Amino acid sequence: MNYRFTIGKKIGTGFIVLILFIIVVFGATYLAVNNGIQTFQKNDQTSKELIEIITPSKEKINKLRLLINESKQLAIQWVNNQSREDVPDKVKLKHLIYEDIPAVIDKIEPLSEQWKEKQDTALLNGVKTKIQELFGYYEEVMMFLPDIASYDDFSYFFARELIAQDGDIPVIFEKIDKDLLKLQDNFEKKEGEALELVKHSSTESKAKFESLKFYWFLGGALIIAAILIAFFTTNTIVKPITKLRSTLLSLGRGEFPKEKMAISNDEIGDMSLAMNKLVDGLKSTTEFAKNVGQSKFDTEYTPLSENDILGHALLKMRDNLAETERILEQKVKQRTEEVVKQRDEIEQQRGKLEELYKNVTDSILYAKRLQYSILPPKEKIQDIIPKSFVYFKPKDIVSGDFYWVEKIKNQSLYAAVDCTGHGVPGAFMSLVGANGLNSAVREHALSKPSEILDYLNEYVSESLNKSAEDSSIRDGMDMTLCAIDYGKMELQYAGANNPLYIIRDGKVLITKADKFAIASFKAGEKKYTNHTIKLEKGDVIYVFSDGYADQFGGVKGKKFMYKNFRKLLVEIHQLSIDEQKEVLHKEMKNWQGDVEQVDDILVIGVKI
Repeated sequence: MNYRFTIGKKIGTGFIVLILFIIVVFGATYLAVNNGIQTFQKNDQTSKELIEIITPSKEKINKLRLLINESKQLAIQWVNNQSREDVPDKVKLKHLIYEDIPAVIDKIEPLSEQWKEKQDTALLNGVKTKIQELFGYYEEVMMFLPDIASYDDFSYFFARELIAQDGDIPVIFEKIDKDLLKLQDNFEKKEGEALELVKHSSTESKAKFESLKFYWFLGGALIIAAILIAFFTTNTIVKPITKLRSTLLSLGRGEFPKEKMAISNDEIGDMSLAMNKLVDGLKSTTEFAKNVGQSKFDTEYTPLSENDILGHALLKMRDNLAETERILEQKVKQRTEEVVKQRDEIEQQRGKLEELYKNVTDSILYAKRLQYSILPPKEKIQDIIPKSFVYFKPKDIVSGDFYWVEKIKNQSLYAAVDCTGHGVPGAFMSLVGANGLNSAVREHALSKPSEILDYLNEYVSESLNKSAEDSSIRDGMDMTLCAIDYGKMELQYAGANNPLYIIRDGKVLITKADKFAIASFKAGEKKYTNHTIKLEKGDVIYVFSDGYADQFGGVKGKKFMYKNFRKLLVEIHQLSIDEQKEVLHKEMKNWQGDVEQVDDILVIGVKI
């Protein structure tokens, strides 16, 4: 452990050196002038008063003045810097109020009992009263702003009034500082007069004690050196205070609960369910038709619904073909033409089925092109948010996750959005979400993330025809929306269920989202929270959907989990943007193995 020469040690060392010097000077003088002790009694008394009362009083008053000034600066920082109660600056303010400043006052009071000037004692008593009044205002600041959330309440404005230029804290501080400065000047004057008296007394005794000239010069030099040491140790207090202003505390860790979205009970929910069944059903129908064509009449098949004409027709065809084959085994020659006709019908049905399957697949591929048309191109992303990557891996041909980037004034906006479901239903929702974001920024000129989310909630609800009578509808989207001002090095963030990760100095800073999804409530019932975060060079910002952490895989076939996701981000955050994206892809590929992808995956990283 490196040795630290702290402020307390500097001041203590200065006093120890001073006392040692005085002991040396007075010890040598006492031995040399044993016969002339009466001559120096007055000199000794003055020096004693200087050392034990005047100089300590001056230094402790100066120290008290510095501590009061430091407490004022920390109180102002308490109001101006939105942070938790346990940050070093706030802890330091409490330590000054309840320990450091009272300790200095306790040391001054015994000295004040020996002060000769009653006006100095009265001035000190007035200072102590004003300090208690100042502490009362500090306690009001701490009461108004006990935690981070209180900075968004009206109590913040009351606290601001206390530290305003004409507020109670600056006014009472100026009175205290004026009185302490007056006390300090008085003791500096007394110190000068005492030194002058010592010097005058030494001059008078010079003729009688010529042999003591060496000790006289030595004593004067030591006193001056002691004063310089005291001045130096006092002056070094300011530097640690300045360093304290640059200290920051990372936020604490937290867990975010995940809720799975279910198919809603409405038209879009029915359409989503039908589309999922259609894709699976078409695969099953095609396979069934192929098996029937190969005379595998024991193949099991379930129609998509009671009204599935094609499915029921295939089942009937299977039964007919089975019966026909049985008859043909008996009457091959007589039924040759019928068999040919039946086979032609099968081929025709299969051709229609394959054509239908191709048409549906072509439609989904066209839907993919439509969805990808709303995604910003790589050039636009690099122009708006340089040093960034987008890792996007849809589960199906089309995706329920999408990303969005836009530039408005001096703010670079980007979002990671996770819509209800995946595949075609999710793609439908992504088109609605992208149109809503574009409308908020381009038509309504919104740039504050929380306001954009509030607008998007109303837009999506209206687009899905949600109403109070149809409150069971649960379609919506989770998302993270960020706005970066590179000039101010400031990030604004608002989230619907999805949090924000910032890796700074190897630690994960988590900003939690509001726990309600877009389109899960009526407009005006709730408001999204806008978080403002000061950025530092080297920060890496990550936004994401739940697909990466929820993917099953590994040796035991379990979820990847957010804990492992955060650990992976810490390990790769110092790599280049392209390398980070590649590592995320390889890690997911290795984890997933042969397990089917369960959801769309989206991760966006931005390095500052």
